[in-house]
Amino acid sequence: MARNVPQSGFRRVLWERPRDPALVRTAESLTAREAPNRWLSAHRVPDGVKLDGDFGAIPIGAGAPAREISPMAFDSRRSDRFLVRATIPVPASGEIPATLDGGAIYSDAEIGTTLTCGSSRAAGTAADVRTRLDTGVLARNGLDGTGVAIAIVDVGVSLARLSARLGTPPLLDADQSWSPPAIVSVPGMHRVGHGTMCAFDALIAAPKATLLDIPALTARAAGDHTAAGTVGAAIQAYWFLITRWVLDGPPAGHDALVVSNSWGIYHPSLDFPEGHPGRYVDNPNHPFRSFVRALTLAGIDVVFAGSNCGPECPAAPCLKRATGAIMGGNAYPEVLTLAACTVAGERLGYSAKGPSIAGMMPQKPDLTAYSHFLGSLSRSRFVPDGGTSAACAVAAGCVAALRTGAKPTATTAASMVQTLRATALQSGPAGWNAEFGYGVLRPVEAGRSLGLIP
Repeated sequence: MARNVPQSGFRRVLWERPRDPALVRTAESLTAREAPNRWLSAHRVPDGVKLDGDFGAIPIGAGAPAREISPMAFDSRRSDRFLVRATIPVPASGEIPATLDGGAIYSDAEIGTTLTCGSSRAAGTAADVRTRLDTGVLARNGLDGTGVAIAIVDVGVSLARLSARLGTPPLLDADQSWSPPAIVSVPGMHRVGHGTMCAFDALIAAPKATLLDIPALTARAAGDHTAAGTVGAAIQAYWFLITRWVLDGPPAGHDALVVSNSWGIYHPSLDFPEGHPGRYVDNPNHPFRSFVRALTLAGIDVVFAGSNCGPECPAAPCLKRATGAIMGGNAYPEVLTLAACTVAGERLGYSAKGPSIAGMMPQKPDLTAYSHFLGSLSRSRFVPDGGTSAACAVAAGCVAALRTGAKPTATTAASMVQTLRATALQSGPAGWNAEFGYGVLRPVEAGRSLGLIP
């Protein structure tokens, strides 16, 4: 701790810094999967500020908000600005500065898997989901995920459990997977849990897709043992995907990538105070959006869970807040955001209704997908794969199946979203509604619209 710095406490933040050789070398070490601490220590900071060596430095081009997105903005050799994670002193008032030493301060808000109330029995099975999605029609037309990767951004995947449930080992590309620096377990060998559930559900419609294991939600900030995952960890993971899929082009053997995100932020109290320019929940200019946009503009589909703060059965961390519950990255216009329903097409009470939080794209969720069915058995024999988490993963698998034929060079990420909206099964009047978005996902109808199915 520095000398003569008046403060009443400290706050972990994301901090924008100008380019210098130490930050460039730090970012290069991350790309090479080497420890970044050695180089980051050479970057000078004001007294009282401590940098997180495990986070390193992430290039962000000209800084956030990005006016124009170019792949070169995320190249450490060309970037003008870098993002670091730091612990900064805050005054007795608790006020968080908007800038520090000339660099903008942004929220590194806590994020987590989308839990459910978990009090009701499963409604159907994975077989019922396959029937509802007409996966047989998809398979007969070659739409099974072959050559497509699905990045499961979650808490990690257990291949052993997936193999036991599927009867055959699924494909996993360990080299294209990413793990936080402090995680010991390797891709595909993480603890059975939420990530394994999402991987299983994504493979329902795309059984031949290749999984990428991205356990960002297990990345603890240095010295913080309260929040397992933060927005900063998601930025780290997305930058890894950008370096591998955008800067270098798709890896050999992969034609497309779908990024599945069954996570979110439960309550604005986990974020900076309202009105702070670096807040996450209602700020379309938070740096995370630049990374999301870079992927989608490169033809990569980004799918998000909506929220489990539905008014009938909100998850406990929602603190009974059931309006404007779709927040942060889950409410970006570039992503496909999912609500949840049973295999009978009935909306689940924990599935948040729109519109999203004020300041973000209001017409969220986009679509609804199936959830609350017996599938992965990742928690027990009787606990369903539930929440908008399962709905997100099911939808990501449907997109991966369609990407078997609809290559990103011909069908952009934005046009894929539009096609899925236009072909969804409407519930109520035509157009968007707060409960189902544009309706229940129908991948076969989307495939017909894209010319992939006669």
